[in-house]
Amino acid sequence: MPRRSLLLLMALGAPLPALGLAAGCGNTIAVDGDPSGGAGAGVGGDTATGPTTGPGGKDGGKDALDEFNDPGCPDSGPAPGNFQCDPYHQNNGQCGPGEGCFIFVQYPEPGEVCGQEIYGAVCQPAGFGGQGDACFGGGDCQGGFVCVVTGAGNQCVKLCPLVGNDGCPPGLVCEPIDVEGFGGCL
Repeated sequence: MPRRSLLLLMALGAPLPALGLAAGCGNTIAVDGDPSGGAGAGVGGDTATGPTTGPGGKDGGKDALDEFNDPGCPDSGPAPGNFQCDPYHQNNGQCGPGEGCFIFVQYPEPGEVCGQEIYGAVCQPAGFGGQGDACFGGGDCQGGFVCVVTGAGNQCVKLCPLVGNDGCPPGLVCEPIDVEGFGGCL
């Protein structure tokens, strides 16, 4: 089974102020206190002395996440969408001359604990970048492509559906990106 990785969508030059990169929690645990534990500090010890404490004086114990406080957000259902054009069909007349249909993700405002992402697509001026070309944002790529962060730097990649025929060039695989339901050919 091929290894799947999340590709990060570079911010478009869209008029929406909250477009940006995904920043997920993953398996990260933030520890308060003095981070001077030094190399090798962390949960350890033996059964005779018990666990030692790592940076910040917290022990790993049985539940390392017992400091987590649930904000009590209600179930909000699927993320809302704002698709003003079809990113898979660039020449269908939905966007004007010189424009392409580009996907985006709009993250909640900082501090909006129970906020939800908004996924969508908007018409924006198209760039010239094609598969594998370097980019610094959505405006650098052609319509039907998206600027993502990869191990080889930021590059334009062709959009592809995650199910069915992905339409990727030979040797490339459709990998998920941070816009729900879309992938990029890598």
